[in-house]
Amino acid sequence: PADRRFRFRGVFFLAMAMEEGSFIYGTTINEQEVVREFREFIVKFVQNKEEETEATYLRQLRKTWELQEDKTRGIKFPVQGAHVHQFSTTLYDHLVSYPTEVVPIFDRELWKISTEVLDCEPDELGNCQAQIFGLLDKDTRVMRCMNPTDIERLITVKGIVIRCSDLTPDMNAAVFRCTTEDCKHEVKVMLTHWTIDEPTKCELCGASHSFQIIHNDCKFTDRQVLKLQETPELVPDGETPQNVAIVVFDDLVNQVRPGDRVQVTGIYRAAPVQRIRNWRMCSSVYRTYVDAIALEYAKRAEAPIMDTTVLTQELPKLSEERDLDPAHNSEDDIRWNRRIRELGAETDDAGNQTIVGKLINSFAPSIFEEDEVKKGLLCQLFGGTAKPVSSKGRCRPEINTLLCGDPSTAKSQLLQYSYKLAPRGVYTSGKGSSAVGLTASINKDPVTKELVLESGALVLSDRGLCCIDEFDKMDENARAILHEVMEQQTVSVAKSGIVCSLNARTAILASANPADSCYNPKLSVVENIKLPKNLMTRFDLIWLMLDRRNRDTDHRLAMHLLSMYSEGGQKIKVEPEVDAETFRRYVTFARQWIFPVISDEAAQVLSASYMDLRNQGSREVITATPRILESLIRISESLAKMELRETVLASDVNEAVRLLKAATYAAAVDPETGLIDWEQLIVGVSAGKRKRMKDLEALLQELMTEKGEAMREDSVKAALNEKLAERKEQLMNDSEFSSAIRAAEQAGILRRHMKMIEPAGPVSG
Repeated sequence: PADRRFRFRGVFFLAMAMEEGSFIYGTTINEQEVVREFREFIVKFVQNKEEETEATYLRQLRKTWELQEDKTRGIKFPVQGAHVHQFSTTLYDHLVSYPTEVVPIFDRELWKISTEVLDCEPDELGNCQAQIFGLLDKDTRVMRCMNPTDIERLITVKGIVIRCSDLTPDMNAAVFRCTTEDCKHEVKVMLTHWTIDEPTKCELCGASHSFQIIHNDCKFTDRQVLKLQETPELVPDGETPQNVAIVVFDDLVNQVRPGDRVQVTGIYRAAPVQRIRNWRMCSSVYRTYVDAIALEYAKRAEAPIMDTTVLTQELPKLSEERDLDPAHNSEDDIRWNRRIRELGAETDDAGNQTIVGKLINSFAPSIFEEDEVKKGLLCQLFGGTAKPVSSKGRCRPEINTLLCGDPSTAKSQLLQYSYKLAPRGVYTSGKGSSAVGLTASINKDPVTKELVLESGALVLSDRGLCCIDEFDKMDENARAILHEVMEQQTVSVAKSGIVCSLNARTAILASANPADSCYNPKLSVVENIKLPKNLMTRFDLIWLMLDRRNRDTDHRLAMHLLSMYSEGGQKIKVEPEVDAETFRRYVTFARQWIFPVISDEAAQVLSASYMDLRNQGSREVITATPRILESLIRISESLAKMELRETVLASDVNEAVRLLKAATYAAAVDPETGLIDWEQLIVGVSAGKRKRMKDLEALLQELMTEKGEAMREDSVKAALNEKLAERKEQLMNDSEFSSAIRAAEQAGILRRHMKMIEPAGPVSG
């Protein structure tokens, strides 16, 4: 019917029947013209005239109703704004300029067309809501450029979701009942202009102000407020990012989470603010927000990644082709998925897959060589297979990587490339990061005035990548948080009465410079980087990026850099084999649909490789820990993901072992003995220094037994150096002497009083 009420995102708009040729009040819109053009658009518009014969939106409308089992619940029908503009610029201008009036007309006509196409009774179909998305660039706004002229217009805004409020009920229709004992008359009042007016007089009994609201009979809808912040690339130099409130209703609720990059299409509105509660007087400064019509992920190939930590059923198989199912994927997604499948299946003349080499060559092509490091960072982007949570515990699938070494070795550049290619991620610097900024902060909700948690960098990068530059300069309190994040994958918060555990299932990619600016090969990696020892063991791959002098390598590097800026180099510049958009789509596809399983052969090779690593070096030195075995499993699974394989082969394990030796084991080599010493990452002291400390302690015990009396500290040091000279060993310095005295005192060998040292004597059992 013409006087049917249409709900529009929390506002009921009454579409009144109008005479032909008349205009909607307050606008320049002829309703009959809008109805005619929109019906022609639905019935006649064909997106691809070469391949399609039926109207695009008519086919999609029929398909959407077929997928809806309960047709009385209605449908949400997406309509792309660019297609409307392509069909009729006038209709598009009306839609953008007067969305509050035009969108309900679209909803009404979609419902009428549906009844005609499906040939069913009007009572059998629910409401149709048009979800407008994909406006033209001229109607896409940057947050800091939104101004009063955009109010009540349809706009598109991009940003990162930094906070999602709790669900709140939003009243659409209220039922009032007369409290007079003999009356009990009920009146239903609809929402109009954001308010519900209580009836003042009962029509049945004539009593004034006798109505009481009946909450159980009122109608509500879900409402949620999102806080959207500008993306880093849109923030001008020297400025701080701005944010805007996004109000979502119905099916748009709980569709995104903090950290998602989204593109919101909606109506930019302004609402009055009451300075004092329950007062009718309002402030002259209005509060603005975007009334969302459609949400879509921004163009970073970002899509919801399956949360396998709570799965109990079997994981999807690539052969099932769920990624090509039109019931759960759009036509654009299906087209990309087919292209990615073809890309992963390409082989060379020998029958070997070529995708890994293409990805390495396309990852940071401006950085000279470093193919091993790039392959390790690719493993981190793809990640391992998430295992369902069970009584046996949880093994994290994320791979943590540390880049350390000399300055000017492109560490920060590699971090930037990984951040840009990751489907979801956050980039931060160690010096500018606080503990609150990494975890969560307590803020007051502007609407409910309650204390709420606002997610930090680690929580925002959940299921993604968190890049931390200048890791060595991070505050100790902030760095201590990473112990829990890098292994348990959670962030525990206990602030202002809020006690909770937030998910931080993120891969950490950090870069650190040596303490003395230049890496000293005579010292261990722990002594060079000066990071907590137990934190170092939580990195799966530790890459040493050293600036070594080599005439041939330096010449090739110079020519590579010059070719990027010279005229001749620009002419012969080779484009990456995989462009950035395809790269991101490929990573997202692998993370969403590929879950490799370790074969029996690969498990045997893993066991044998772990035993070989475990037994390297002497008995006194630890060369591998169970964390190394877990790292090998994750790296092997990521290598299988790169080739879109669902089975981990022995070749993947061998390549994982090679990468681990090229990275972490190269960093764990003891500079004094030349052997792998994994324990130095745990205790912070190399095997050679641990052996020397034991020798000095034994020598000190022997000296105190010989003398049997108290001696001055300088006399003890001189006597020890004489014994070392007799053995033709290096003399002891002050720090070694202090450490030896402290260790002997803790062991009960001697006692120290002022500057005097005396034997402790026999210790009673």
